[in-house]
Amino acid sequence: MMNKLKNFFAALVAAMLCSCGHNAVQFSDGIGFDAGLDPEHWSCSFNLRYGKILSVAVRDCVELEMTGSGTGSGSAESGQTSGASATSGLKIRIGRQANGYTRELIEAGATPDHIRALFNPSPASGSAM
Repeated sequence: MMNKLKNFFAALVAAMLCSCGHNAVQFSDGIGFDAGLDPEHWSCSFNLRYGKILSVAVRDCVELEMTGSGTGSGSAESGQTSGASATSGLKIRIGRQANGYTRELIEAGATPDHIRALFNPSPASGSAM
């Protein structure tokens, strides 16, 4: 039993640590549970939430636009059941993003044309640099 418990926690830790968080966007409507780890301070967070939830962790050159509207009907005096509704939308635009490798090339003196040729080599040239 103890061996199964160790294997379970080892798999859980591996699943939490092997992911990449570049441009991670999570939108939910309803009940949700979030777990997080702050690697700088080694603190954990656990949240139980209800409602419209938007969690965003993005890099540079990203635009997010969230729109929404809500309506309600009914009155306390009439005793009728009131109703509520909400609509929402999310638009994400991701532009060009540079990684650490590209930045190191620029710091070493490569021009943007060299970098473009490195990532999109022409069939005739065979090699970009």
